[in-house]
This record gives sequence, structure tokens and C-alpha cells, in this order.
Amino acid sequence: MKLAQLLSALIGLTFERVIETRYGTSGMLCLFLFGVGLRTRNPTCLTIAAVLTGLLLAEY
Repeated sequence: MKLAQLLSALIGLTFERVIETRYGTSGMLCLFLFGVGLRTRNPTCLTIAAVLTGLLLAEY
């Protein structure tokens, strides 16, 4: 069980680093809003994160 937690944390940190490197601070903001929206089950945060992610991806 601890190995699975360690691997998931490692994958999560690696994913965050890739997003930050490629998309900068706005990419991290999108990930933060997705995380908050999922944990609190807040559709407003999820919608804002989805719109920001769409705008960010359309920019590249």
C-alpha cells in the first residue's frame, strides 16, 4: 500500500512539474482549481478551471 502511495505521489509531482514547465503559472493555477473543485465538489471551480485550460491550450 505504501508503494502505491509513493508511486502516485511521484507521478503527481512529475505531472505538475511538466505542466509548470510547459504552461507556466497559469497551468499550475488550472491544476489548483481542478484539485479544489474535485475535493470540494464545487462545479464553479471545475468550470473555471476547464475554461482556463481551454484558453491556455488554444494559445499554444
